[in-house]
Amino acid sequence: MSHDSLHYLDIDTRDPAEYLAALNVLRWEKLQKQIRYVWGNEDYYRKRFLEAGVQSPDDIRTLDDFRRLPAFIDKARHRDSQDASLERYGHPLGLHLTCAPEKAIHLAATSGTTGTPTFYVFSRKDQEITYKVLGRMFQVAGIRPGDTTFHAFGLCLWLAGVTYVQALEAYGARPVALGAEAGVPKILRYIELTHPRVLFATPSMVNQLIERAPGEIGKPASALGIEIIYCTGEPGGSQPVFRKRVREAFGAQVFDATGGAWHNGTITCDSENAHGMHYMAEDYCFRYDLIDPVSKQPLELADGLEGEAIHTGLEYEASPAFRNATGDILRLHVGECPGCGHFGVRMEIIGRADDMLAIKGVKVYPAAIQKVAHSFLPKLSGELRIRLNAPPPGVTPPLRLAVEAGEGTPESEWSTIADALEQRVREILSFRPVVTVLPFGSLPRSGAKTKLIEIVA
Repeated sequence: MSHDSLHYLDIDTRDPAEYLAALNVLRWEKLQKQIRYVWGNEDYYRKRFLEAGVQSPDDIRTLDDFRRLPAFIDKARHRDSQDASLERYGHPLGLHLTCAPEKAIHLAATSGTTGTPTFYVFSRKDQEITYKVLGRMFQVAGIRPGDTTFHAFGLCLWLAGVTYVQALEAYGARPVALGAEAGVPKILRYIELTHPRVLFATPSMVNQLIERAPGEIGKPASALGIEIIYCTGEPGGSQPVFRKRVREAFGAQVFDATGGAWHNGTITCDSENAHGMHYMAEDYCFRYDLIDPVSKQPLELADGLEGEAIHTGLEYEASPAFRNATGDILRLHVGECPGCGHFGVRMEIIGRADDMLAIKGVKVYPAAIQKVAHSFLPKLSGELRIRLNAPPPGVTPPLRLAVEAGEGTPESEWSTIADALEQRVREILSFRPVVTVLPFGSLPRSGAKTKLIEIVA
C-alpha cells in the first residue's frame, strides 16, 4: 500500500478537533464560491435557497449557517428534476444542471432497478477532478501505472463502469474492460488470457469467481496471479470474513472503496481488518456533513459520530451535489488508523436511511444482518436474502432470513446452523429472526449490486 497519496493535505496536527477545524476552514473557503455558483441556477437551486429563507448568498455567513440549511436534493427530487428538464428542455440532465448542456460531456447513472435511473453529469473539469481523486485511491491500493487491471464491474452506465475505466487510463493503467455483463465463464477465461495484476469487482462477483474457477477453468482462483482486489458497489468488502476468504482463495490484498460520484472517494487500507475507509477527497467534497436522521439537524462532527450524510461537491460544475441527502448512514473515525497508522478521517457506511428495518422497536440495517451471517462462513456460502411481506421500514415479526449453505456443508448440519445464526443475531442485534438454510447455489448470483431485501407474499 502506498501512503504518499494519503498525505495530500497540508494539515500539521494529530489532534482530532484541530484537524476537523482546519478542514472546516478549507471547506468554507471553497463553499463561499460554490454557493454563489449554484445560486446562478434559477430553475432549481435558487428556488431551494428561497424556500429555506435565503434571499442572497450573503445571508450564508458561516459554515454553520450552511450546515443548518435543509437538504436541497435527494433521489426523488433528482428524478423529478430530470423529468422536468426532459419535458422543458429535451434533455434528462436535470433542472439542477449548473453548466451549459454542451459542457456536460460524460454521463454515468444508477442502475435504475427501482424506476428511472438518476444521472451523474460531468463537465471536463469534473472529470479531471474525478480522475485525480480516483487516482489517489488507486495509489493507496498499490496499483502502478502500466499495470494490467481487469474490470469486472458492470459497464452499463454504472459509476464504477466506464467512469472508472477512463480514470484508470488517465492514471496510466491498462484496463481490460470486459465487464460483469460478460458472465463468470468468460471473465475467468479473459483473466487467464490477459494476466491482470488487479481485479475490480463487487464482493458478489469475487465470491462467484472463487466458487466457479475450479469448474470453469480447472484451477483455483489462486492460480490466476491476481495480487490486488478492489471492491465497491455493495456491502461486504470491509468485512473480516470476506477479506480472509479472498486472501486465502486469491492470495491477494483486498481494498474496499466508494467513489466517483461528485468527487467523493474513500478506500480502506490493506490491514487484516478494515478500520473504516480513508477519506481521499477532503479538498473537493464535503461527504460527511452529518445530520440527525430524525430531526434533520446538523450534528457536531467528532470521532465516533453516527448520522445521515449530506453530500456537497466543493467545486463541482455540472448538476452538482449541493446539500444532497444521499440516504447513507455513516460512522466517523477521526484520528490514527489502527491498520496503517495514517492520521485523518475514516468513515463506515453502516446502512441507508431508506432501508432501515424497524422490528419491535429495534432499528437495524441489512448490512448489519449480512455481517453476522458472514461470520458463519464457510458453513454458509455468504449469500442471503431478507424476506419481507411489505416494504421497509416496518417489519411484522418475525423477520425471515434465507441463507445459503456453504459448498460441502451437509444437510444434517443445516438445522444446527440455523439455530446458531438465530441466536447470534439475537445476541448482537437484539431481535431473533427465523432462519431458513437453502442448498448451495439456490440464490441468484449477480456481478453487480446484490439486493439483500426481497418483498414476498
